[in-house]
Amino acid sequence: MIVNRRRSHPHILVSVCIERGETPGAALLLVRTDPSNGARFELDRRSFGSGETQAEITRSIAERIPRDATVLSHTRRMPDHAKRHSALPHESLAPYPPGLAARYRPDLTTICHPCGQRELAEVAAAYDIVAESGPMWTTLEAKAARDAQALWLLFLWTHCWSQQRDWLASAWEAWRAIERARNAPL
Repeated sequence: MIVNRRRSHPHILVSVCIERGETPGAALLLVRTDPSNGARFELDRRSFGSGETQAEITRSIAERIPRDATVLSHTRRMPDHAKRHSALPHESLAPYPPGLAARYRPDLTTICHPCGQRELAEVAAAYDIVAESGPMWTTLEAKAARDAQALWLLFLWTHCWSQQRDWLASAWEAWRAIERARNAPL
């Protein structure tokens, strides 16, 4: 039996990616859909201090997410054998930080998409999404922004209905063109 796993895109979806480093960077791509008003996109980037804990970073991200949103995050793909042997019998594997946002915000729904950095990089390359850093944002923030968009595109193409996928991808391309023009030097 073939199971159709396509679904409607959530009305409010936030794709969250965190880049680890000395000063971690995070990005949230907010996608709001409304059939009568189209789609709206926002990209929020943030750097964290080297002394901030994972809990503080997760709490800060959770505070930025709109009420009743669906949070899209990714996990590394691991074979079952690696999962079984990476934790002691009495320990469970630590969830990816954006997935932890639900601990602070019970109104959120979480979708965890299994993919690795290679897959995110391939999608980013296919759509010509570059990690542009500059005076306003760090390299880690830029990489997180690139990956948040790539993660959303992976979700869009693997989980959403084709008609909705087409108009959302077109709306995102239009938004991206406007953002590029807005950020272009005069």
